[in-house]
Amino acid sequence: MASIIVENDERPDVRWNRTMRALERVRWQLEMRNLPGYGQVPFFKGRHVIGRDMQIVDGVYLGTYAREAIVVSERDGILPNAYRYLLSRLGRHPKRLDDLTVIRIVHETVRELLPGGETATEAIIRDRLGSSGKDDEIELSAFVVGKAGVCRHRGLLGTYFLEKLLKDGIRVGMRSIDRNEMDAGGHAWARFVSKKTGQILISDAGLDECGDIFEVEQQWGYLRPGDV
Repeated sequence: MASIIVENDERPDVRWNRTMRALERVRWQLEMRNLPGYGQVPFFKGRHVIGRDMQIVDGVYLGTYAREAIVVSERDGILPNAYRYLLSRLGRHPKRLDDLTVIRIVHETVRELLPGGETATEAIIRDRLGSSGKDDEIELSAFVVGKAGVCRHRGLLGTYFLEKLLKDGIRVGMRSIDRNEMDAGGHAWARFVSKKTGQILISDAGLDECGDIFEVEQQWGYLRPGDV
């Protein structure tokens, strides 16, 4: 029997349909609107839905199953303050740093700002939304104030930082919050692709994995279909 040729290291038990399932779940609440730079995209309660390679700021991140809807807003000044703290950690000449150094500092900053885990995160959600919280909005900044978050909150904060660094011209490339599902459950993390080198870097502040996507420990299935 001929051997099967595997073109990349993507794990066979990984499912990349969590955002699609979230959109299907709330389809009756969605409307298509134009988002500059992205064209027609789904909006939920007046905010664009954050998905792979999508703009983070002013968007909303929905669960595959009904839970809190996380809004990434700079309105209260908390996220911009967190970004200024990141900039202070990057030093006086952040453009001189290589991409790997930058994403490691992003990773460490997210873990510092959101140290609390599942129990503390659930307490923040209950305090803000009550016992239901199903698709009710809560701002990402609430978790920064509460110093807690799980993978989705940490992934969003890391990707927010990367988006700001791109906007300010400190990095050049693409950022994304990626998420998928394996038999163990769902998971989310931040991803950055350098325009200069093509290097794919990840920051998984939940599992504390950070670095080149082909060199990290692979506690999770980080490789997208087509990554080679």
